[in-house]
Amino acid sequence: MTQTKKQLALILLIVLLIVPAIHKLTDQIPPDWFTGKFKDSLIGDLPGGIHFSYYLIILLELLGPAFFIVGLSQKLLKQDSQRFISLGFLLCYILFLILTFGSFLVQDYDNGFKDFIYFVGIVVLERFYLGESDLSSK
Repeated sequence: MTQTKKQLALILLIVLLIVPAIHKLTDQIPPDWFTGKFKDSLIGDLPGGIHFSYYLIILLELLGPAFFIVGLSQKLLKQDSQRFISLGFLLCYILFLILTFGSFLVQDYDNGFKDFIYFVGIVVLERFYLGESDLSSK
């Protein structure tokens, strides 16, 4: 039963990441609200910074779930899945670090706090999935 719960936790994380990526890909890239939010920031001052950062977010939102899907597939095939699942978690950490930084960069502290909570949620899910002993051996 514990393995099923762990697999469901990863599926939840896959959905949490891939749905916003799909929405971003089916909308204007970058949307006007994103451009307006960051145009007067450090990101907006860099040539192509707004487009690059938006594409980077989409890429991380797609790669994280891809690594989780590969890891879950390997787990079902009784192969070593820890490398792909660990990479998925790492990409989640990077994604939510970027999102939190961006929110604080434009003084959107409410959204930055939400991004931080997602980051903490990823830490909790990783501990639940990999277990205490697996985390300490890294």
